[in-house]
Amino acid sequence: MSSNTDGDRTVGAKLMANLRAEGAHPATYRAGDLVMDPAVDRPRVGIVCDGAITVWRLSPKGKQLAAASLRQGDWFENLFPSEAHERTFIEADAPAHVAWLEGASFQRLLRKYPTFGVELVRSQVRRLAAVETRASHTALASVADSVALALLQMAEREGTTDLEVTHEELAQRLGTVRESVSLAISTLRRAGALAPAQGRKRLISILSLSKLQQLLGYYPTGT
Repeated sequence: MSSNTDGDRTVGAKLMANLRAEGAHPATYRAGDLVMDPAVDRPRVGIVCDGAITVWRLSPKGKQLAAASLRQGDWFENLFPSEAHERTFIEADAPAHVAWLEGASFQRLLRKYPTFGVELVRSQVRRLAAVETRASHTALASVADSVALALLQMAEREGTTDLEVTHEELAQRLGTVRESVSLAISTLRRAGALAPAQGRKRLISILSLSKLQQLLGYYPTGT
C-alpha cells in the first residue's frame, strides 16, 4: 500500500524537478529494493521526493531494528562515516523516488538556498525526536504499549487506520520477537482498540484510535 496522495505526488514531482535542475540524479525504487548500503556505496546524499523508506540497523549478530522511517523531504547520506559498530542499510518500504546529490552538488545547493538547508535540518530534528520518543517509551513500557505507539505513529504518518504490516515487521521495528508482538496485538484486539483479524497477513486495522490512545496512556485522551 502506498501512503502517497495525489497532492503528495504532485509535490514530489516538483521537488524532483527542482533538484534535477540543481544537478540531482533521479532514481526509482520498488518496495523492498535496497536504496543504499552506506558502508560500500560512494559518498552522496539522497533526498526522498515521494514514497516510504526505512533505515534499518543491523548489529554484528544480525539483529535488525528500524532506526528511522523516511518520508517526503527527508534525507540520508554517507558523507560522514560513522564509527558505530552496527551496520545500517536503507530500503524502500513502498515505491519511492529519490534525488541523489554528490557531495559537492549538495554543498553548492545549501550555499545557494540556505532556507532549503534549514528545512533539511528541521526534517532531521523531527526524525531524531521521533526516534528518541520511541526509544524512551520502549524502555519503560510493555510490548503492548510499544506496539500501540508504533501503530499510532504509522496511522498518523500514512493517514489511514488500515496498516499494511506483518507481526514480524513490527517486531523488527521494535527490536523484539514476533511472538511478543502477536501476543500484544491479541491483547489490543480484546481491548477493542484493534479490529479482529480479517484473514490478510499484512493488514492490521485500528478499530478505535481513541481507545488505542487511552490504553497507551501516552497521548492525552481524545487527541
